[in-house]
Amino acid sequence: MGERTMAEKLLDMDIEHIYLGNLSTVEADIDLPLKGENGTVFCWQSDDERRLSNTGKVYRPPFTGGNRQVKLTLTATNGGVTKTKEYTANILEMAYPFTIVASHGITVYTAPGAELCLPGVAVAVNNLGEDTMMPVKWQEYDSTLTLTEGSFEVVGEIQDGITVTARVNVTEDASLLMPKDSRTKQIETYSIKDVRLGSGSGFYAQQERVKAHFLATDCDSYLYNFRVAAGLDTKGAQPMTGWDAPECNLKGHTTGHYLSGLALCYGATGDGEIKKKLDYMVAELGIVQDEMAQQPHKFREGFLSAYDESQFDLLEVYTVYPKIWAPYYTLHKIMAGLRDCWLYGENPQALEILKKMGLWVYSRLGRLPKRQRDKMWSMYIAGEFGGINEVLADLYLITKDKRYLEASRFFDNDKLYLPMKLGIDALGNLHANQHIPQIIGALRQFEATGEKHRYDIANNFWNFVTNDHIYSIGGVGETEMFRPKKQIAAYISEKTAESCATYNMLKLTGELYKYSGGAEYMHYYENAVTNHILSCGDASGATGLTTYFMPTNPGGRKVFDATENSCCHGTGYENHFKYGEYIFAKDADSVIVNLFIPGRLDSGADAVEISAEASEGSFDVTIRAEKLCAKQLKVRKPLWAYSADIAVDGKPYTPQQADGYYIFEMEKGTVSLKFGCRPYLKPCVDDENLASVCWGPYVLAALSESTDYITLGREDIVNIEHKDGIFRLGGLIFKPLNAITDENYHLYIRIQ
Repeated sequence: MGERTMAEKLLDMDIEHIYLGNLSTVEADIDLPLKGENGTVFCWQSDDERRLSNTGKVYRPPFTGGNRQVKLTLTATNGGVTKTKEYTANILEMAYPFTIVASHGITVYTAPGAELCLPGVAVAVNNLGEDTMMPVKWQEYDSTLTLTEGSFEVVGEIQDGITVTARVNVTEDASLLMPKDSRTKQIETYSIKDVRLGSGSGFYAQQERVKAHFLATDCDSYLYNFRVAAGLDTKGAQPMTGWDAPECNLKGHTTGHYLSGLALCYGATGDGEIKKKLDYMVAELGIVQDEMAQQPHKFREGFLSAYDESQFDLLEVYTVYPKIWAPYYTLHKIMAGLRDCWLYGENPQALEILKKMGLWVYSRLGRLPKRQRDKMWSMYIAGEFGGINEVLADLYLITKDKRYLEASRFFDNDKLYLPMKLGIDALGNLHANQHIPQIIGALRQFEATGEKHRYDIANNFWNFVTNDHIYSIGGVGETEMFRPKKQIAAYISEKTAESCATYNMLKLTGELYKYSGGAEYMHYYENAVTNHILSCGDASGATGLTTYFMPTNPGGRKVFDATENSCCHGTGYENHFKYGEYIFAKDADSVIVNLFIPGRLDSGADAVEISAEASEGSFDVTIRAEKLCAKQLKVRKPLWAYSADIAVDGKPYTPQQADGYYIFEMEKGTVSLKFGCRPYLKPCVDDENLASVCWGPYVLAALSESTDYITLGREDIVNIEHKDGIFRLGGLIFKPLNAITDENYHLYIRIQ
């Protein structure tokens, strides 16, 4: 019995340490191990060898053939003990073929005396009428020439005789910078330390679940791979699994999110035990960084990660995924976590560790020519770098050391930035979450430099995405990819709306809002945070789990994986402590209420409390202003309300309205807003007959296990009845998506 128990234990360990890569989006062959470290023998069986062989060979379906789900069964044997485990691989269809028929010309600005550097890509038009990015080979020119003021043209070839023209303007034109008054932020947000969520709401409940999960975690597990890399004792900790397993090339990324999550949790709740965990993590990572510095034959000065520098070496010779997996992405997560520990966690050591890492990036990339970096960043997954340009720009803004700003610019990605500068939506078939964080970085670079094109890149991108690429809940992407604009109905599936992408879209939205104060940013923010982010957290207990994709297909069901440690699991560590970020804001004249999330602001100068609840025909909001330093209160006018009964201190009141906000001239008092609500439809941008049913701020889902679309008439929608949080139409029950955990649902309905 003892031998059997030991064999079973060894077998379980070997199964747990299997790493197959990201099975949600399979494009390349899968490396199927045949033996575990403890002697376990593995045998693999595919249920569809036309698409995935028993040896891991992948045969992608042709374009229009659709993605294929293949069940892969592992049979593991050790010491007479046998167990099986099933995996599901999502084999992606081939990219669709097209022919390039035309190109968009470009304009390049450069300063006199500078070296001419043309982008390695151009925006082309294919035979389907879609804009797409293509490599370009420019005609020979002497890049060492000293450029003088004036303009000239350079011609490049894309393919098959299709050419593109670049007009080069050599100028010191100051108009390329935003005037200082135009780049001043109009809106200031409060620290999350000044905002506490009100108990009783779904937002508060999710926050508390993840906090409870954090309190139960073992910090040493998150440090395991870092200590191994540095040759330090792992203190008896268990290694992590999935994408953070010792065998995985992305290990360390979850630790970065864990740092950010602890910092945000401490900022949002003030919990002292969370602060202790945060300080321990930072101190131990400092020890790892110092130990690595003592091994110059393996690590350059300032390096800190959960593995050595070999992945960075391989990226520089263009090694593809999955042999390597986004080393700068993982580095960004660690750096962002340290920044947050300094910013929210009040830990000065975190900034010192971070500054050393930033200089390592500056030193490493500064020796590479731009054309080499361009090729690295254009590589699918391998070249993904998250938002490292953002955190490096932050370091410059904190320290004013220009080396960090230069390092941030090393990540400028022409493949993304060029069409955004031109105002062209060429997002189709780009990896969504590989590129959204880069846009956040561009906006932070604008704050640092005032370069107008960087703001234009961010603003154009946001408009393209929110107008033509989002699902009804504010999420983007299908199998992680942007699809061509206005193609949502064609991509309703179980692998839509990656949580990471919405996490980053919300970061971008909040930063753009600060510059203009436009209500449109908060309209999107409310939708995405209420219907996607709140919906993606596991409400069954203190698991800390998050959906990777949010299914939009008929009969969809949320999936929470306890072992994968995916990118979305990582951002999920942060999401539920960020609800307080944009509830309140302020401008030169006003305190602003943007989101109707129950909570209290107490900044010293301003004290405001908000409560909100849904009733049968209305969404009722009460705002108690105890102290307003600005002596004016603004409340966002929600798009989903068809009417509003407003009172101040119990008396009917008609506020002024401007730019999507109600305006109340007051120093203190109680504002009551009864927003009239009724069911309405939110159709797909490309099919008005495929729509989500909504009520107030909520996107509703019909409960049903059927995999066929439910069909309703437009006249049926007005007959949906609301009582006690449940919406009914005859025998059909609807619930807000954020109130569903383990039921099958329909997010989209056929309308006739």
